[in-house]
Amino acid sequence: MQGYQRFNHLLDDLKISRGDLVYLHTSFKRMAYLELTGEQFLGILLERLGPAGTLVLPSFAWNLDKRERPWKGYNDYFESRPVFDVRRTPANIGWIPELFRAWQGVRRSVSYWWSICARGALAEVLTSGQESIVHPYGPGSSFELLRRHDVKILGLGVSLNTTSLAPVPDYVLGQQHTQDVFTDEPQKGVVIDHDGVRVETHSFWLLPEVVRLIKPGVLIEESEELHRAVARADEDSNINFSYPYAVYHGEALRLGAQACAEGRPVPWLRNYPLKQGREKVEL
Repeated sequence: MQGYQRFNHLLDDLKISRGDLVYLHTSFKRMAYLELTGEQFLGILLERLGPAGTLVLPSFAWNLDKRERPWKGYNDYFESRPVFDVRRTPANIGWIPELFRAWQGVRRSVSYWWSICARGALAEVLTSGQESIVHPYGPGSSFELLRRHDVKILGLGVSLNTTSLAPVPDYVLGQQHTQDVFTDEPQKGVVIDHDGVRVETHSFWLLPEVVRLIKPGVLIEESEELHRAVARADEDSNINFSYPYAVYHGEALRLGAQACAEGRPVPWLRNYPLKQGREKVEL
């Protein structure tokens, strides 16, 4: 079977349809069995979604140490605070995200930490004005807008722990949260916007230990509803999946609120410490 047909069958199995809003995580190296170029891979996805659909990829600049796991690069970025130039700084979170960044018609958000790239009907809505957002998982943020517009999470060749939207429930849990997930105060990050203007942004930052220890896949194990919502089409050892983020979000809030009420860590951060003074309830 040709790569074009094989990939389309895979997207069928993962319930990716025309008009969908899709947030893609992928390891292109692990998709080599499709025998497609990067351009063909993205082209098929965009063709599948059509003009009414929108394809979104992470365009993060923080993975500074390619020799190590991504959380190490995140920590380096957190400590060194380099300038982020939306026009020139690579999307160094993967080869396909960087290829997509330069794709005709793609828009990139001016966000110091959580820049995304989008092409399609909702691209402008999802990427505009992010330099003024104070909380990257709160109102008006790209991730909250993705949630509101019923995004599907698509993972191709990556683990079930891969989703950029995972900390949105942490923001919603707010003061009842038993764990410190974000910085106490907004932090400065310098960006250069699409007009070449240097802008000093201020937003809350996700703490490096959260990036190291967060495991969204645990929620899929603990929630029968979410488990049923996940479509899988694995190829040998490659994990390929999709699910409506709305189901993940609802179950995260349900199980997260329950854990917080009992003084426990939320499921996706079960190995991350509790806030000082919060004691775990023995059940």
